[in-house]
Amino acid sequence: MMLKKLTALLLAVAFIQSAEAYDLSKKFGLGISGGYSIPVFGNPFNSTADADFGYGVHGRYHFNESWNLELAVTRSEFEDTKIRLDNINALGVWRLSGASDFTPIVGAGLGVTRLKNFTPKSAKLSGLVRLGVEYGVTQWFSLGVLADYQYVSKLMGDMPTTRAHIVTPQLALTWYFGGDSAKAYKEEAPAKQEMKKEEPVKSGFVDESNLDSDDDGVKDPEDKCPGTPAGSKVNAIGCAVSEKATMTINVEFDSGKSMISSQYDSHLDEVAEFLKKYSEVNVQIEGYTDNTGSKAKNVALSAARAKSVMNALIKRGIDKKRLTAKGFGPENPIADNSTPEGRQTNRRVVAVLSSK
Repeated sequence: MMLKKLTALLLAVAFIQSAEAYDLSKKFGLGISGGYSIPVFGNPFNSTADADFGYGVHGRYHFNESWNLELAVTRSEFEDTKIRLDNINALGVWRLSGASDFTPIVGAGLGVTRLKNFTPKSAKLSGLVRLGVEYGVTQWFSLGVLADYQYVSKLMGDMPTTRAHIVTPQLALTWYFGGDSAKAYKEEAPAKQEMKKEEPVKSGFVDESNLDSDDDGVKDPEDKCPGTPAGSKVNAIGCAVSEKATMTINVEFDSGKSMISSQYDSHLDEVAEFLKKYSEVNVQIEGYTDNTGSKAKNVALSAARAKSVMNALIKRGIDKKRLTAKGFGPENPIADNSTPEGRQTNRRVVAVLSSK
């Protein structure tokens, strides 16, 4: 019954549409697992033994976003008997959806199994096959719904009866650390998609320098279009009528979300003050993602985030007629999407400034 329920759960979860991207490249993981060890065909004690609790601990290393190696120490017990299997397994695991935070997984490996409370006691060579799904709950924690099939051979010692076949449906919890950078990134995949954090651009708001390098009448700290040709008619931010200036809005979002954290209030206040000072400037808020996953979902997520920033500026007194929001998804990359750092840079929100 337990196996049927878990199988149904696996099938149901497999149809869920995820909105996250989840790169575990170069990360280590430590975790625990628990489930039911079910003796199946080929076991003489299958007629008397029943499923019982199995549990274990595991460590992982992710070579890239798709492949990882797992070393696990587990124990399988069987109701109505004192028999138990103590296992040490090495398992190669393939994340079929790569950087998606929700992915089916397939794994296979070898190990050593020792029978306890069953004579003769000896170590046996065992094989392991894994099917399941994993979901990245946060950038440092994942939940797996797994089903392991274990084959215990007669090799490396006497088998008291015959070869053993064990199926273990289970839940696995894994905590991650390390990696290419101090933080994992998640973006829309099918996401779990974050924008590169930069120091807030404050010079345009607080620098009192009187320099005007391009002699357009707008001081350098307030000039959003440096290098305007001499004699050009410019607006209050130093841009010619045909020019547009861009500025990065340093706001990060939770994976797959568009709600802005209160920690960015001060930066948004600063942006709003700048726009109040230059009331003749219109702004288009543009959201971008990397190229991981579904383009349509990335466009939708980037649009929602851009709209959140626009609404935050409206709440701070900026006339909504001056603002528009648009999501471009993976378009117009400014870095290489083939690297984690490049994808992280491409996940951004910018403001495009133009004269009315």
